[in-house]
Amino acid sequence: MTLHICEVTAKNWRSVAALNVAKDQQQFIESNAFSLAESLYEGNGTSVGLYDGETLVGYAMYGWYWEKRKSVWLDRFMIDQQYQGKGYAKRFLRILIQFLQDKFECKIIYLSLHPDNKLAMGLYESFGFRLNGDIDDEGPVVGVVMELLLDEHTSL
Repeated sequence: MTLHICEVTAKNWRSVAALNVAKDQQQFIESNAFSLAESLYEGNGTSVGLYDGETLVGYAMYGWYWEKRKSVWLDRFMIDQQYQGKGYAKRFLRILIQFLQDKFECKIIYLSLHPDNKLAMGLYESFGFRLNGDIDDEGPVVGVVMELLLDEHTSL
């Protein structure tokens, strides 16, 4: 298994847009097509495909770096429905956190999720993310904000 992330480009955007979560999860996250348009036209976020070798299994978006706080957002993290339950979410979350630490030298990673998405909340909590009391109402899906406080002792 060779897991890696790859920025979305003209060559892979259609495949990324075609990824979907399970039907009972759709109320928890914006569609990838919406997220791709947001990252393209608003210019704050970067869209990445999540690959196992040559196989596209998921998607994430990151950005909104804030120098003053040394913080960055991880957004729209999803694994396609046909690849769920295979351990990809844990492995890719670890890769994404490390990638963001290396790229931004950040001290805080924020994310938001629908408050009823208990499965995702449990995953994030297992990595040290904690609810911070804020609400993310910037997009179509209103979410609660979680943060991961990083320091030199953080090990994944």
